[in-house]
Amino acid sequence: MSKGTFRPRFVPALFLLLQMTLHPTAGWGGTAPPGWNRDNQPAPRLPPVNWARPRKFDVQHLALDLRFDWPRKQAHGTAVITLVPLAATDRIALDAAYFTITAVTSGHGAPLSFDYDGGDKNENLRIRLGREYRAGEAVTVKIAYRTNWVNHTDPDNLSGSTGKGLRFFEPTSNDQTRPREIWSMGDPEGNRYWFPGFDAPNDVRTTELTATVAKPLSVISNGMLLKTKDNGDGTRTFHWKTETPYPNHLTALVVGEYVDVQQVCDGIELHNFAYPGEVEAVKATVARLPEMLRFFSQTTGVKYPYPSYAQVSAQDLPWGTANHMFSTQTENMIDDDRTHADFLYLWDGLEAETLAHQWFGNYLNCSDWSHVWLNRGFAHYFDGLFNESKNGHDEFLLWQLRADHSTYLSDWNAGLRHPVVTRNYENAEGFAADNYPYVRGAAVLHMLRKHLGDEIWGKAIRHYVKTHGGQLVSTEDFRKSVEAVSGEPLDWFFDQWLYKMGHPVFSVTKAYDPAAQRLTLTVKQVQTVDPAAVFPQTQYFAGKVEVEIDGRIEPVWLEPKAENVFSWPATQSPKLVNFDFESTWIKEIKFEKTLDELLYQVRHDRDVLGRRWALDELVAQAQKPDLAATDKNRICAELRNLIQSPAYWRLRLAALQQLQNLLAPPPNSQPAMLDAETLAMLHHLIRHETSWNRAAALNFLGLTQNPQYADLYCSFFNDPSDRVVNAAAIALGRSKSPQAFEALAKLVNRPSWKNQSLMSALSGLQQLGDPRGSDIALKALADGRLLRWRLPTPPVWDVRVIAVNTLVALGNGEAAGPLLQKHLAKAVEENDLSGMFNNLLLLTKVAHPQGQEVFSSLRTKFKDDPKGLETIRSYEAQFNENLKAAAAKRN
Repeated sequence: MSKGTFRPRFVPALFLLLQMTLHPTAGWGGTAPPGWNRDNQPAPRLPPVNWARPRKFDVQHLALDLRFDWPRKQAHGTAVITLVPLAATDRIALDAAYFTITAVTSGHGAPLSFDYDGGDKNENLRIRLGREYRAGEAVTVKIAYRTNWVNHTDPDNLSGSTGKGLRFFEPTSNDQTRPREIWSMGDPEGNRYWFPGFDAPNDVRTTELTATVAKPLSVISNGMLLKTKDNGDGTRTFHWKTETPYPNHLTALVVGEYVDVQQVCDGIELHNFAYPGEVEAVKATVARLPEMLRFFSQTTGVKYPYPSYAQVSAQDLPWGTANHMFSTQTENMIDDDRTHADFLYLWDGLEAETLAHQWFGNYLNCSDWSHVWLNRGFAHYFDGLFNESKNGHDEFLLWQLRADHSTYLSDWNAGLRHPVVTRNYENAEGFAADNYPYVRGAAVLHMLRKHLGDEIWGKAIRHYVKTHGGQLVSTEDFRKSVEAVSGEPLDWFFDQWLYKMGHPVFSVTKAYDPAAQRLTLTVKQVQTVDPAAVFPQTQYFAGKVEVEIDGRIEPVWLEPKAENVFSWPATQSPKLVNFDFESTWIKEIKFEKTLDELLYQVRHDRDVLGRRWALDELVAQAQKPDLAATDKNRICAELRNLIQSPAYWRLRLAALQQLQNLLAPPPNSQPAMLDAETLAMLHHLIRHETSWNRAAALNFLGLTQNPQYADLYCSFFNDPSDRVVNAAAIALGRSKSPQAFEALAKLVNRPSWKNQSLMSALSGLQQLGDPRGSDIALKALADGRLLRWRLPTPPVWDVRVIAVNTLVALGNGEAAGPLLQKHLAKAVEENDLSGMFNNLLLLTKVAHPQGQEVFSSLRTKFKDDPKGLETIRSYEAQFNENLKAAAAKRN
């Protein structure tokens, strides 16, 4: 995944999308036939009900002893499971996906008979115990097995995919620097693919893992490392053990070559496992981890509940995942100190979120997946609380809250609609990773915090954590804790925001009566209930809303009805009225304001989100074709004023980007003609702003395509921020300056973290259009590094994608064809799916005429793989379109 690329969680099942976009229209002459709607389509139905899984026994302890077969991508060994029946029985059934089971014995070594269905269904391994065991009488079984499930890279997700069970990685011809590595994915029901057990969240047990690997590899797993044994044959055995019971999906392991970067916080051991070449970068990346641990301990009222915590980097993992006492983090989180300074908000957010899961999702864990928001929504919100405490309230509002609202509304508008808490979902894998428990869940927590006030909110959280720590929890447990502290019934709040779906759509109007000296605000809820929806919906919403009137805050209570009217005494017409101060509510809103009112709000609003909203409204007005030139000039002047004000940097950045959209709108094929005031402002920003704003100003200035700024751009090739270097390189390329090629060619060898200089140089060469850039791009495509030193984990595919884009931009895409075909052939020979589909994607971009043969051979290879075939056909269609476009361009 490229720097700055954020991979959101995947969305609910396609089935839900299809359901929620069905709307009844005329078609049937009356009532539709049973099972059909009036569109002559199958009527929407609720997804199946998923109750908490019934337990027939209580697993007490799991002990794994494993070795790994790298060529076959398999684990083999034994699982010893100790459990107690909840009722007298002479047999048990476990979850075990796609195993080869060689033997099952009792704790005393006696052979036990068993039936095994294969596949991945629940309770598919049935073991006869040889006699009846009483309820509560301990039973131990030992299962000797080999895994068969092999995770392949998802061809639809070239930035990485989580898979399930174990994922194996080794160097390939296409990626020779790839480290040897194994990591597991158990959340939500993936652990059955690498060990047998009860794969549901409503059972907890202790574990130990003994694993043997070749030197210099290490094994990281749950709990404490009890022993490392050198076997004298080139292998080592690692023994990990936990003392605190925890759910099945939180068991995990990572195998790789690592260096332990240690910290200590209030007696808690912190282990950060780094790739050998990234030790200093890991130190920079994890510098705030102790602060995070102290913050969560103080905020929850419970000190970190385990003796240690660890983090380990993993390749091809798109984000991060929390396990019991350690987290597996994407390798992209690790940056040197300069790069991490630019991405602090993103990677500190991941680090804080996975750590918060040790409280929410481990110390307290949802009793079943319908309550998964208690894990994911809480961890995400508490990551935001740490961000707020560290970087300020405006940062929390602009970075997290605004993004959470936007992500939720995007899903809603795409037809992905269901409550946060529901037992009706297709499968745990889709629901647990859904955006609703995550971003809407966090946004609901924020609304609850604002409703209660910070003092009561804090007490309620501490009551919840202390009361239910070490237990399985439900949404009702949380509600009761909040009510116990606040003394306020909150069933209405939980019902409308969690158990039902939807959000208010407000239409707000204001009126001032000078004779009565009174301000009136009319608030209409204009959302409609969808009669075709299968989930319960809230018709009208209720709750406390804060209204900002000329800087003072007036709380009002919104009744659950179509129209609410509020009024206040006012000696003069207010200059600023802001409904829902700080955008607490999940909502859509229409509030018509005059140009003067918006200009005033942008400059004077106490609410940074109110200013951000007014900024967008101003730009929308400026883009109207009938707006007077004088008014557009007023808007641009106000944007320049905001950009150069002491406002928070994210707001200044948004204003800068919006001003660019007004003065130099896409596609930027012609030089931007900027006025003297804007040019002077950009020169000042480039010298004095923060890194992201400097980069944005350089990009804006670069749209002038003026070669007189070439020296200025080159002077920023040694900026400490690679964001600035990248913007300067692109601006230099756009300038078409005679000195640009030499400067960009030299930039290739500038030391940088993970090839960022090379990628910036290639991006600049794309804009320059100098055919000499093809040689640099071809070398980058062939080698993937093109540096004088070897980084431990260079982003080979990031470089190759930019190299191919550069060749295409220079009109020389076909030159990459033979090399890509060679890479692809090697990937096919080695059965390297990552190499196959990455090269196929690049081949599609260049549209080499001989590429058609590749698609034919791949369709044959994947004839029994529907997902692979679907991806190949998609790429082939794009390939043919690109081929036609290239032919048309030549003609």
